[in-house]
Amino acid sequence: MILETHGEVCRLGYLRLIIGAAKTETPGEHISPSFVAAILEESLKRLGQEPHAHPDITGLIRSSVAARNYVSFALNLDLISRQTLKLGENGTIYAFTRSLSPIEAFLKGETKLSLIDLLTLRPVDKVFFLWLLLTQDYLILPGIIKWTLEREVFTRTEAMNHVMEELYPQALTSLLAAVGKKAQKEILSKIEMAKRFREERMKYATKAHWIRSSLYAKYRHVVPPRLEWLVDLGILNRVRRGRYAVSDQILSHKETLNKALTYPPSKLRENIFTTIAPLFIPYTGRPSREALNRELVQTFNIMSTWLEGPVKVSLLEMTVCVRLLENNQIATPTMVRDTINKLSILYPDKIYLTPGPDENLYLTKINLGPKEITQ
Repeated sequence: MILETHGEVCRLGYLRLIIGAAKTETPGEHISPSFVAAILEESLKRLGQEPHAHPDITGLIRSSVAARNYVSFALNLDLISRQTLKLGENGTIYAFTRSLSPIEAFLKGETKLSLIDLLTLRPVDKVFFLWLLLTQDYLILPGIIKWTLEREVFTRTEAMNHVMEELYPQALTSLLAAVGKKAQKEILSKIEMAKRFREERMKYATKAHWIRSSLYAKYRHVVPPRLEWLVDLGILNRVRRGRYAVSDQILSHKETLNKALTYPPSKLRENIFTTIAPLFIPYTGRPSREALNRELVQTFNIMSTWLEGPVKVSLLEMTVCVRLLENNQIATPTMVRDTINKLSILYPDKIYLTPGPDENLYLTKINLGPKEITQ
């Protein structure tokens, strides 16, 4: 869950490089956040264009501190696991998609990338990161998107004021019900402070005084990064400095997106593919049974080889769906799970499912030949 981030953590494309850096050659190897930040910083020096060649791009990594802030963001999104200091579950899903291949090749020195190559998200990337942000930032980001769809055109200042003075207190109140008694006292204090944000802001006599205040710094760390994430995702356009507009592509599907934003995070595993993905990739279709079987087998083989063992079914489901989406085919995790179940009934000696020590279901083996895949 995300509540606050850092004001300069604005570009989602850097997360792809972080996932590539965290995907070590040895899956059991621990990785420290500082190590990943160092790889990130050093890799950016090898880009085809220096960051200063793009002074108009917000959120570029220009220092070690900025690199560490982006790695902290990746930790918050479970791209890297805080508990194990390995590739996190969400990072694992993206790590085995084809979309990471050019990033991995760049990190190995096999190809070159420009800054724009790194920062520009392809449609599949947008679907993945939108799902990730909606599920991890569910207290604030859906509310921001709904507000932008209602306004259509707005200034950064308008967004900052609305989010911090309306959505942020609501997010804290929602959080209150989910934490233990020890944390409730601290959150209650934050709620009382948040209720006075507007009153405190209005006390500043001039804009210059307001911008230099510590409260403005809080506004800046919470809201502008989220607006820039939405720019990267193609939901917003930056029409000029400090002003945004909802993209035409999203405006034409406003009702669909609004409906999708009503789903709880747990439901987005399915609906990100059935409802939201077609907004970004309109030329899609349902995969044939053979195509789904083939992708399932290929993805399992790739993941199990790297993991050197069983693959958690929930991660396999999402990875298969994203990889199919890269081929303009839409499947849902439920469809993948049903396929696994049907194949395990048809070929019980060739597919093995087992419960893991964490009470999740794991796939330990798929040994299907071309004949079984095509049937």
